[in-house]
Amino acid sequence: MSRPRDDDDPGLIDALRRLGAGLFGTVRHRLELASLEVGEAGERLVFTLVASIAALGLLGGAIVALSAWLAFALWPVLGHAVLGWIALGYALAGIGLLWWLRARTLAYPPLMADTLAELHKDAEFMRGPDQQP
Repeated sequence: MSRPRDDDDPGLIDALRRLGAGLFGTVRHRLELASLEVGEAGERLVFTLVASIAALGLLGGAIVALSAWLAFALWPVLGHAVLGWIALGYALAGIGLLWWLRARTLAYPPLMADTLAELHKDAEFMRGPDQQP
């Protein structure tokens, strides 16, 4: 017949409660990790924007002053060609800056890479060693 349940033997409800608590803890941990990564990415973006705007303002003023001085100094020697050489110099500097910015942007790790790696580990653990993805 039915065996009387011992109070020391955990029941199905207790097992489900422990499983739910474990899953909730794991999800909470992963969300905390994701929020940290998003916060770091936001701080990096704000810093980059502020620094870029400040640098553009300062460099813009310097470039205008240098261009005027260079054009004035070389006008007797090169004539109108001095303006073309100045424009070519700006174009090469702009291309170099865009190339550097692209390389730097590609070097950043993907957003939430650590969180995704942890979620993949969790999924593999939940599947077990015998199952394939």
